[in-house]
Amino acid sequence: MACGQRLPIPRALGEWMGRRGWRALRQIQSDAFLPIYKGDADAIISASTASGKTEAAFLPCLSKVSATPGTGVRILYLSPLKALINDQERRLSEMAGALGIPTTPWHGDVGQRRKRDLLKLPMGVLLTTPESLEALLMGHLTWLQSAMGGLSYVVIDEFHAFLGTERGRQLQSELHRLENLIRRRVPRIALSATFSDHQAVALSLRPDHALPCTFIEDRAPGRDTLAVQVRGYALPARAEHEPHAGMPPEYGKIAADIFRLLRGSTNLVFCNSRSVTEGIAALLKGLSERAHVPLEFFPHHGSLAADLRERLEARLQEGRLPTTAVCTATLELGIDIKGVVSIAQVEPPTSVASLRQRLGRSGRRDHVARLRIFVPERAPGPWSLSDQLCEGTVLSAAMVNLLLRRWYEPPPRPTLSLSTLVQQTLSVIASLGSASAAQLHGLLCKSGTFPCDSATYAGLLRDLGKSDLIVQLRDGSLTLGLEGERLVSDWNFYAAFKSPDEYRIEHHGEAIGTVPLIHPLTPGERFAFAGKGWEVEYFSHARMVVGVKPCPQEAPPLALDGTLSSVHGEVREEMRRIYTGAPAPGCLDEAAREHLERGRAAFTALGLDSQHLVEWQQGLALFPWRSDQVHLTCALMLQGEQVKAQAMGSHLEISYSSREGLRSAVAALVRKGIQDPSALLRHRRQLDREKHDHYLSPELKRRAFAHDQLDQAGALEVFSALLPEL
Repeated sequence: MACGQRLPIPRALGEWMGRRGWRALRQIQSDAFLPIYKGDADAIISASTASGKTEAAFLPCLSKVSATPGTGVRILYLSPLKALINDQERRLSEMAGALGIPTTPWHGDVGQRRKRDLLKLPMGVLLTTPESLEALLMGHLTWLQSAMGGLSYVVIDEFHAFLGTERGRQLQSELHRLENLIRRRVPRIALSATFSDHQAVALSLRPDHALPCTFIEDRAPGRDTLAVQVRGYALPARAEHEPHAGMPPEYGKIAADIFRLLRGSTNLVFCNSRSVTEGIAALLKGLSERAHVPLEFFPHHGSLAADLRERLEARLQEGRLPTTAVCTATLELGIDIKGVVSIAQVEPPTSVASLRQRLGRSGRRDHVARLRIFVPERAPGPWSLSDQLCEGTVLSAAMVNLLLRRWYEPPPRPTLSLSTLVQQTLSVIASLGSASAAQLHGLLCKSGTFPCDSATYAGLLRDLGKSDLIVQLRDGSLTLGLEGERLVSDWNFYAAFKSPDEYRIEHHGEAIGTVPLIHPLTPGERFAFAGKGWEVEYFSHARMVVGVKPCPQEAPPLALDGTLSSVHGEVREEMRRIYTGAPAPGCLDEAAREHLERGRAAFTALGLDSQHLVEWQQGLALFPWRSDQVHLTCALMLQGEQVKAQAMGSHLEISYSSREGLRSAVAALVRKGIQDPSALLRHRRQLDREKHDHYLSPELKRRAFAHDQLDQAGALEVFSALLPEL
């Protein structure tokens, strides 16, 4: 075929492409071939879903491997999802098989026979997860050194899913350890959606920049038409003590519209929490039963049994029956679903990048990507400024505006990731038997991926020793202690991320419900659950209990399943532009448009067009129009000055403080400037955020929390701008 004449594609692979009906390579596949085939640089292939990214990576990788002699595993493919590995193995086995190159999936659900065969005779393409690679590094180090000696490429799929996460830091460390083991660098090929900051992504792919990085983006003209609608729904005003529990009954209107608009086709309905996912799915099941029609709507989230998720995934892939998955972020990436007609989002999206990733899953057949956002708004009441400002509608409008401008959130800044450093330290010791502190710091930090100086790392090792995770031998080297042996022998150890634990929420000893929490709650913190607002009275990790009391004030949603992400400052700025009269997208329906105008009127009435601080029934409210990270930092800094403040979406709620008292606190903060984390976080008791944080000293946890979660410079900019107004 023509493409085989221009590029060094093996004849057998060209014939396979011909049998598949390929007349030519797609633009991104052509652009990627030679840079990857040369094998002297990393590469990032950035394109939308179904653009041919997988083939863009594997055509040159397989061509190069077939043309150069070598033994063992030649291509290592890494994926965030087992289901995606199974899906890709089916696709790649044909392509690689045309060249006589075998493919082997390796994860917890793969049969032992296939694993034994690979251990006996390593060759071809190995498809696995970071967790399974961790297990290989710990239990098969000698085999890895031999089997990966001829490794030519590392391909990382859905790379954006790893950015800014503990799992991503784990993967960085694993690849560095693997290269250290085989004593050479191997080109890394990352596949993902469009990025807004190429250099930050390249830093995440290879933090030490030891190889150059080539960016390959899809330059083909867009074929898809984007059809978007934001639909508004009216809820009653927030009462001081709401009588109902569970999902507000008005969500039945959203479910009825989903039933009417989506039944009979294949769709994905995304929700921001497990509770809303289950609630909407239950309402749709009831509607189907009352209409005497076959059930087409099914829930999909991380707490469901694996077989239930897999049956739904198989039904979606087969495409024989109309199917709508009501899901959390679990279906945002992964398995290839070709027949998705539309995407729906219940409540405002979590980020522009997430919205774009979800949207890319629809419209493959008719090239019309359809998105509906269902946004409930409460009638304005005295308890909530967010309700008065219709923030959900304006937030959705802002994200759609930015989506249409092709703006997406940049990758999160690098974190200290001390929890994952604990895991990697124990993993290296387990694989080697023992190691010196200098060896560990050199491998993991000095030449590795963790930005941890020797003094901080020494403190971390002392903390591990206090918990009997490690002990020091007579020669000074470190080995696992009894608790360390117990910890690493549990298969859960291979995962760097923390699975949510179920906590009981109770009031006066009576259970309100249970929720999966990833992060602890702090006394005084407020959240919405079961249709009501609550304030935390106590939090017990040992008893897995959250004690609460009713809270009449506004409360933010409880972050279940870790799906609520931090809103970027540019999104807040766009919200403010819309409030002050900038055009909103023309896709708002009549109800959403009414909510938008109501929010704009409240914005003007509060004087927010000319000031950032307003007085209202509950006290003072500060609107910085910055990121959630800056808002959290502002709240903590004010709390350090004895001002009761809590971040509430786009504003900070300040209780029991006069303007004069706030002015004094803000002036003091501006004078102090950047503070030591120990002083800033001295009142925050719960700092265990990640899986192994509980092994660390309070000082290290405060340092990590401040580095990863706070933006003192941004907060000081807010306070400096606020002083003249005060």
